[in-house]
Amino acid sequence: MDGHLLLAVRPPEEGKSRLATTIDADQRSALNYNMFRHVLKIGRELFPPERIILVSRSAALRGEVAALGGHALEESGDDLNAALEQGARFAIGRDAGSLLSLSSDLPALTMDDVRALLDAPAPIAIATDRLRTGTNALRMRPAGAIPFRYGMDSLTAHLAAAAAAKLEAVVVERPGLADDIDTPADLAAWHRR
Repeated sequence: MDGHLLLAVRPPEEGKSRLATTIDADQRSALNYNMFRHVLKIGRELFPPERIILVSRSAALRGEVAALGGHALEESGDDLNAALEQGARFAIGRDAGSLLSLSSDLPALTMDDVRALLDAPAPIAIATDRLRTGTNALRMRPAGAIPFRYGMDSLTAHLAAAAAAKLEAVVVERPGLADDIDTPADLAAWHRR
């Protein structure tokens, strides 16, 4: 397998500010660490360490990935798409044939979810969120085939980028990929499950 896994993760103490009305700063940081470690654990089951790339401003997260034998890049800015492009350039420099970017806030992610993305027959596979507007994972073959367009209505933006590149894209819908935690309602639903 010549694919690489790319994670772009903000420092845990900075993430999930929309949960501030529900849980305090220490709890948010712990939640972010735990979700990151879960996604990384799943990634390690399917990718050898030398094919895992993390881009982050967090020295702690970079240390964890480096200790596993992965590539830990210090983020040069603080924009998600720019961080992903930084990681993609690194992967392309390592002759990555395909690239999978995964959000780090997927507490129910399974290996089967990731396999569904990796095995999708189209060059572009997009995992959407439960509202079917966002993107929680993006697999592209070849690496760098389309630009990253995470943010508002990113599903539509990624589909448009694939169309502009004349590449077939498929949308992958699975609970483990769709159920991210961004809002107090998301957190409450996850606790109920």
